[in-house]
Amino acid sequence: MEEVREYLKKVDDIDTYINILYKIKDHVIIVLSVKDTPGSNMSEEVLNKIKGMGFSNFSKELWRMYAGILYNGEPVLDSQSNTVEEKVEGHIEVGNTKISVLSAAWRNGNRTSILINNIDYACNRRGVNIVVYDTATDAPIDSIFYDSHGETPFFSRDKRILEKQRWLENKQVYDVCVVGFWYGANYGSILNGYATYRILKNLGKSVILLGKPDYETDDMELRAWTHNMKFMNSVYSKDEIVPRMSFDDMSLINKHAYTFLAGSDQIWNYRVSFSGCMYLPFVKEEKRRISFCSSFGSINDHVPNERQKFVSEEFHKYDAISVREEFGKENLKNKYGIDAKVLLEPVFDIEKEIYYELIEQATFYENEPYIIAYILDPNDEKLAVINKIGYCMGCKVITIPDGYYTIIKSSWDKYQRKGEFPNVQVNMDVTDFLKAFSDAQFVVTDSFHGTCFSIIFEKKFISVCNNVRGAERFDDILGRFNLVDRLVCDIGKFQWNDNYLDDIDYESINKVIERGRNEAVEWLSKAVNINKCDLSVKRTVNFNECIGCAACANICPKNAIEMSTDKYGYYIPKVLAEKCINCGVCTKVCPTLSIRKNYNNVPKLYEFQSKNREVLYASSSGGIFATLAEKIFDKNGVIYGAAWDDNFYVKHTKIESIAEIEKLQKSKYLQSFIDENTFKDIKIYLQEGRLVMFTGCPCQVAGLRNFLGREYENLVLVDLLCGNAPSAKFFQKYLQDDVHGEIEKYEFRSKEHGWNSVCEKITYKTMDKEIRYGQKCDEYQRVYHNHTMCAEHCEHCKYQVFPRLGDITIGDFWWIDKHDSLIDTQKGVSAVLINNDKGNGWFNRISDCEGIKKEAPLEWLSGNGNYKGNWAGAQRDLFYEMILKKGFHEAADYALKPNHGNYRNIYDCNDTLLQYDRASYQFAYDSKWWEQHVIGGCLTLIVKPGASKPGRYAVMQLGKELERKYSYRFSVKYKIKSESDVINFHIKDSGSSLYQIILSDNIKGKNNGLEWIEKSVEFVPKSNFYDEFMIGASQVSGNNNYISFAYISIVKIR
Repeated sequence: MEEVREYLKKVDDIDTYINILYKIKDHVIIVLSVKDTPGSNMSEEVLNKIKGMGFSNFSKELWRMYAGILYNGEPVLDSQSNTVEEKVEGHIEVGNTKISVLSAAWRNGNRTSILINNIDYACNRRGVNIVVYDTATDAPIDSIFYDSHGETPFFSRDKRILEKQRWLENKQVYDVCVVGFWYGANYGSILNGYATYRILKNLGKSVILLGKPDYETDDMELRAWTHNMKFMNSVYSKDEIVPRMSFDDMSLINKHAYTFLAGSDQIWNYRVSFSGCMYLPFVKEEKRRISFCSSFGSINDHVPNERQKFVSEEFHKYDAISVREEFGKENLKNKYGIDAKVLLEPVFDIEKEIYYELIEQATFYENEPYIIAYILDPNDEKLAVINKIGYCMGCKVITIPDGYYTIIKSSWDKYQRKGEFPNVQVNMDVTDFLKAFSDAQFVVTDSFHGTCFSIIFEKKFISVCNNVRGAERFDDILGRFNLVDRLVCDIGKFQWNDNYLDDIDYESINKVIERGRNEAVEWLSKAVNINKCDLSVKRTVNFNECIGCAACANICPKNAIEMSTDKYGYYIPKVLAEKCINCGVCTKVCPTLSIRKNYNNVPKLYEFQSKNREVLYASSSGGIFATLAEKIFDKNGVIYGAAWDDNFYVKHTKIESIAEIEKLQKSKYLQSFIDENTFKDIKIYLQEGRLVMFTGCPCQVAGLRNFLGREYENLVLVDLLCGNAPSAKFFQKYLQDDVHGEIEKYEFRSKEHGWNSVCEKITYKTMDKEIRYGQKCDEYQRVYHNHTMCAEHCEHCKYQVFPRLGDITIGDFWWIDKHDSLIDTQKGVSAVLINNDKGNGWFNRISDCEGIKKEAPLEWLSGNGNYKGNWAGAQRDLFYEMILKKGFHEAADYALKPNHGNYRNIYDCNDTLLQYDRASYQFAYDSKWWEQHVIGGCLTLIVKPGASKPGRYAVMQLGKELERKYSYRFSVKYKIKSESDVINFHIKDSGSSLYQIILSDNIKGKNNGLEWIEKSVEFVPKSNFYDEFMIGASQVSGNNNYISFAYISIVKIR
């Protein structure tokens, strides 16, 4: 097999390639995606081979998009667009492999991507793109494309893509990742990028360079024979060049660099920014972002109106911004509210000797005096001026065209065909370009960088204003050196004057360059070495770890931080750049960066149960919070805790009397909002000498402690035994999807069925009440208790540990009945941790008449966030992916169900959920316990000897999920041989072990397998997620047991 795979990578024709895929398809993943169009000139033989391999819906119709996946020979995605040019996307997770596919036509994105475990391996070329992947080694085998749109089909591959995984798995982290046009064919872009690289290297930084975003395999600009690629390969090491990254996997580079540098050249001219990629939207918040001498190209940055908000938001994420031109500074200030520094173009910012080092490698030689005509955009007027100057000076003319001329057709084509421009240097090496400039007698150029190198090599020259590429740049650079008289604004009116041969005062100019160089290098050195403590918290904290405690917003002396939300709805700080003075105060109080440690490593543990029946019933557990609150109010104190607002968000709120205690009672399983003034108000109370009790999650207590910066005797901190706190956005989506009616009151923890963690009570404005017990009855519980909604900052919680951060810690004392049989657990029991003397003093204020207090061994408090680290459900990432796109129920299905909530409904009638047909449907089961046969035309299940035990079931998929708002009819005809006198028929959730019995049939006297039994019953599902029909093995028991079905039907009736 290994030999076949190696041979596959050498094949260069599509027929042979597909034949080999047939041989190995049962052992690999094969992903096929179309870019733009499949290829209308594809042969019928190739088409049939592709379809026969398993991509049955593939078509060669023009602009008919397609994405397909074969996993070990089985099609798991076979999706064609419904209409031409419609985009096709697929997201599949099989085993430990995640695959995402995109197929888009020219007018709808014009790209394809094939991501396997987050890495894009697609060639991204027109036609059919195929990636072959080995799950055994978790590595790509090959990536090819086949373009049969033209008359001559073209087959090729990108071997460099196969090195991508190796590069990304390298653990090395570099100091700086440069993002710009350093790879481009334009000579100015190449040398601008090289100059930036050399400055960083001279500063002692390790550097990587991010290449052309989302480019396609065999991109004309990046072919090995081009002057830019030859230069790149000669001056940069292989590992310094980041492999091809697409828009879909570019964020992976965050793991490999501490700082991202945008620049230089026209990266902020939106028209050439690769859909905004050059603003660095893929860079994570915790990374340092700087811009070095970036340019908009002209006064107009060409940002479309609908993208202005995006661009502005990205600019405000930068830690330091410098630009190349004054008009760029003005644009940033006036349009985006950003202050920027103007620095000298990078090609000036390295010593001239570096260019002479490169020139030593040049082969260009001219033995007679010459002038250089470096022309990006030729026309007849420029040609006439060049010939005129050559004639007047008596010099040969050497023409250097735009570097892109060698790659793509341009306005140079017609002039080159005519041969009118003299001595055109096609694909001139970069070192030869520099050599030609250094030895020229005179330079004529319409290039910004041509002007720069004329100055660097101290040449006499004229600059022809290039309106197409940004005329303002010429004014800026020439004005800086007092050389505006060298600018020709109207080439049609140009007249040669011998004054152009006058000496230029380069001694003075070189002093200006030296000052500008020193300033630029010093600025860059500071920018890449900015101390994190000198930055605002948003530039320092990994926002996946941010707990939203608002300590930074409360401490900011300029009110430059307000609390906002991330895309999932978690509370995070938003820095107002126009107010921020980079004082670093916010980072000093951020608990994510450092925690003020507290108290005893080994606290005392108590059981507690209030003896006040009303308090006990109104509390989630044993009533400790309300009992402590009474003691605080006895001393005229105030209490802060989590309360519902009118829209059923949770917010930290102040109460000042026991009459308000209900607001803060009861568990609330979502993140509580702390605003920009809460901690400030608490500090004012403390300084005035008033008693304050603050209760919250351990992370919120950590935030308050850091904000205050010292201990207060009149502050009582109570932290909670916390599992996880999903975002308010998730809860609001849940209310929209699963709660129908206007809510008056919502309780996560009702004691209608005693002390438990799963009984919810919803009171509607009509005063109707609804009890939901367990995840069978409630969508939120379905993904809460299994931590599917667990935030990343909760998963990696560093606050729910010993020593605790509160004076007192409270929570449920689950499983206490295993140790203490005397306490009545039906009413609820609190666990109380006393963490220091202050906490002990307040706990001792509670008399034995007020509550049961028993000290207990600390090991009794097993779990509940203490000894085991927190965790996230295995399907958390899937839920987070889909909750942004779909409703709550659909996101839960996508995360938890093996089919992601997608169903194969073959029935014509939408009300039919199951209509047993042995040709289309069979049971799914574990072959260790079950056998399945067709006997006498009927589907028969047999439980293997010794396997008739609970939890061993066979299931049949329904056409879609059942809905609890409807009634259904279940009809079945079966016969059974079993020792059991009862057989239960169930509906089940494919994403969990939850089920509901829909018929319990007494079969005593009928369980001999001799007679058919027909039953039909109506039922209402208790949940919205049942999607399987189920038979349990425990009731099909005894020797020669079986159950045989003549028909099974589930139909919606109302």
